[in-house]
Amino acid sequence: MFGVLIGIMLIPFAETQLNIFSFRSLDGAFEKADKPELKWFTWKSWFNEKFQTDFNKSLEDNIGFKNFLIRCNNQLDYSLFRRTSTQKAIIGKSDCLYEEGYILDYTGANFVGKDSINNVLKRTKILQDYLKREKNIDLIIVFEPGKASYFPEYIPDRYNAVNKTLSNYLYFSQQCKNMNITHLDLNAWFISMKDTSAFPLFPKYGVHWSTYGMCLATDTLLNFVEKTRSIDLANISLKNYKVTNKSKDVDFDIELTLNLLFQLPHETMAYPEIIIESTDLKAKPNVLVIADSYYWSIYNSKVPESVFKTHQFWYYNSTIYPDIWGDKAVFVDHSKDKENIEKQDVILIMVTELNMNKSFFGFIDNAYNLYLK
Repeated sequence: MFGVLIGIMLIPFAETQLNIFSFRSLDGAFEKADKPELKWFTWKSWFNEKFQTDFNKSLEDNIGFKNFLIRCNNQLDYSLFRRTSTQKAIIGKSDCLYEEGYILDYTGANFVGKDSINNVLKRTKILQDYLKREKNIDLIIVFEPGKASYFPEYIPDRYNAVNKTLSNYLYFSQQCKNMNITHLDLNAWFISMKDTSAFPLFPKYGVHWSTYGMCLATDTLLNFVEKTRSIDLANISLKNYKVTNKSKDVDFDIELTLNLLFQLPHETMAYPEIIIESTDLKAKPNVLVIADSYYWSIYNSKVPESVFKTHQFWYYNSTIYPDIWGDKAVFVDHSKDKENIEKQDVILIMVTELNMNKSFFGFIDNAYNLYLK
């Protein structure tokens, strides 16, 4: 029995050295330590315990079967105890997955207060009118859909969604109407189509809109820009639908972060081909987009780069997409905000309910101080 036990303990070590088996890598952002090496040893590192700490971490990060065992553990937690491996992922009713921040905004738990929102929107209205009047720049606020607003019926009972209070999204959207702020409410539009949409607008295991929902939203967004600026953009159409339950990664992005052993049963989703008509004789404005992660799928659809003359995406008004995925992040140079603003014809600020408490990522305050303080 002792020999068998020692043999079992040596199996991961053998796998570490020989890489006999091939396992799926874990999804998400991880910093994996280099393989442990005895050459790290020095008497100084030994006595200050740095060698032991670094060697132990490296050993744990590179031990054989690690990815497989993590997935086994996560699967047991999910299947037996209804727990997830990440604090942000919430298992709702009927196994609908949420990111908790969406639930907190929907229920009003993170409401920032009427005064705070009114102050942001007053500046937004003044800045919007100024840019249009003095620079002929259209500043447009876009409320992206949120999964908690779309699927409130699956929110776990512990969040008491039935007795929700005023949320940031509800007050922002209400006041934008009252103050006549140019805005597009895609969240309300998605909710209105929930029972009539031909295909799911939100995936069960994803945090963002579905690919199909993104395509509809992109078309609506382009039409709104046309109407606001009184121009004629190239039209897009959806054709050659691929309907399958073999969803693309973007439609089960929360599930991926759970790193389960077995894939969850995917629903049938639609993946249309986006056809962009000829841009000849069409208006092509310069567009700056300040947005959160919902805009990634629009960006990757190649529609903006085809329809717009120039197109910049400032992720959270901080980093420039897609350059953030390179070896070194490229940050927005806010000392040149005025120069960058005045190059644009249209500025879109796009935000989902999760980020409604972030005051439009600080863009309004920065621009207001530049022009109107």
